[in-house]
Amino acid sequence: MCQNNLIEVKECTTRALPHVDHIVIVDGGSQDDSIFYLRNWSQEEPKIHFYVHPWQDNFSGQRNNYLKHASEFAEEGDWVLVSDPDEWFEEKTFKNLHNLATYAEKTGYSVVGFQCRSVTLKGEKRVWENLDQYWKHLFYKWESGMHYVGNPHEGMVLPKRGFRMTNSPFIYEHLKQENVIWKRGNRNSFVGGGGDNVGTKNKLWVELKSIVKDIFGRDLSWHEYEKYLIKNILYLLKTRK
Repeated sequence: MCQNNLIEVKECTTRALPHVDHIVIVDGGSQDDSIFYLRNWSQEEPKIHFYVHPWQDNFSGQRNNYLKHASEFAEEGDWVLVSDPDEWFEEKTFKNLHNLATYAEKTGYSVVGFQCRSVTLKGEKRVWENLDQYWKHLFYKWESGMHYVGNPHEGMVLPKRGFRMTNSPFIYEHLKQENVIWKRGNRNSFVGGGGDNVGTKNKLWVELKSIVKDIFGRDLSWHEYEKYLIKNILYLLKTRK
């Protein structure tokens, strides 16, 4: 799923194209050129299937939208690889997908995890990276009825085979621009109010949401609040000049 991050979506998709049969992309209503570009690309590249579902401040709901469209192409026993636009798989990972699927099926696993390398960017330059002791489960044996639950941090439910998982020795990279963590933690507090860096676990977010509610007289959605952030950041940039 994507929204207003065309550069990342292009790179993520380009990396995956040679290694998969289909790519399903769901856009939440981008205001950059994403919709035009990705719709045009899907008309030229038969592997790409592009859809627009307006973002409803629900991560599981939007992920279930791409699973719904994936069901138009997937059959029982196929394998589905999922990622966000800022999660990029190494070439070695792609080249071992078939081996991983074969191993998982022989050993009775329905889910395979990849180790995360966190990368911070400043423009195009890598300014920090770390191989985390964290494996994200991004490779699933397809079954009808599979779906996500939870918001903003969601999990997959496999109602038939169950969530039997194994970790692989292969890597994906989670790339973020410097300082974007603040915005994303802020977003998650408005969208779901849960998770390690949001909700009541971080009192600053609770206080901020209370201040915003006092100013506007009601709770704002993330997109409403984000518009005010952008508006005031642009104002500050202008006054600095």
